[in-house]
Amino acid sequence: MAPKQCLIIGDSNTTELSNYLNQLPLFSAADVCTSLTEAWKMLRQKSYNLVWLDMHKPDQTGLDMIRSFPKHIPVIVTSTHADFAVDSFDLGVVDYLLKPFTFLRFTRAINRALSAQLTTGNATKHPFIFLKMGYSFQRFDYQDIDYVQAYGIYSKIIRRQKVDAVNDTISNLEQGLPNEQFLRVHKSYIVNLAKMTSYSSRTISIGDHQIPLGAAYRERFQGFLSLLNNKRED
Repeated sequence: MAPKQCLIIGDSNTTELSNYLNQLPLFSAADVCTSLTEAWKMLRQKSYNLVWLDMHKPDQTGLDMIRSFPKHIPVIVTSTHADFAVDSFDLGVVDYLLKPFTFLRFTRAINRALSAQLTTGNATKHPFIFLKMGYSFQRFDYQDIDYVQAYGIYSKIIRRQKVDAVNDTISNLEQGLPNEQFLRVHKSYIVNLAKMTSYSSRTISIGDHQIPLGAAYRERFQGFLSLLNNKRED
């Protein structure tokens, strides 16, 4: 798979964003420009898979730039201000990140951008997330994850009889994993609903594993099951 091309439009302080992108092997080194005029020129000369626009000071020029982007290129806005978030989303940006943001929040934006770029007939790549393990980042395909278990300030990712400890709390992972596929069912567990084989009022089975269903999460779990049943009837 050819590396994806990314353009960063912002001031000279784009080091953190560039470092985040360098930790994802699916991206080549990002091109960086500091003016809108230069950005327009680069967009005409090269094909990009993703554009990051840093509105370091909210102004109408940034919104005009979004309006001029080719519609097929996903755009993610970063800013220290929330002023133009609503206008940016109205113009079709994929995400709007308030600085400073974590690597987990960054990967969520990447996942949204790549999902938005996939078209019918080309959606052959599975959604994924990068999570930190020790001093490096490991890719986890959503379809491979069976469930997540709290492990103090870390979490265990259980997938295909393999267990990996990642440097994130279960609460952070609850926010980072797609909520249409993963559901927290206990203070210490998040399950991949696609892997669920049976359930009762107290437990959920994923293969041979029994996951406790916490009392505080039962109503939400039952609500999700009702939603699934309604979709099947439709």
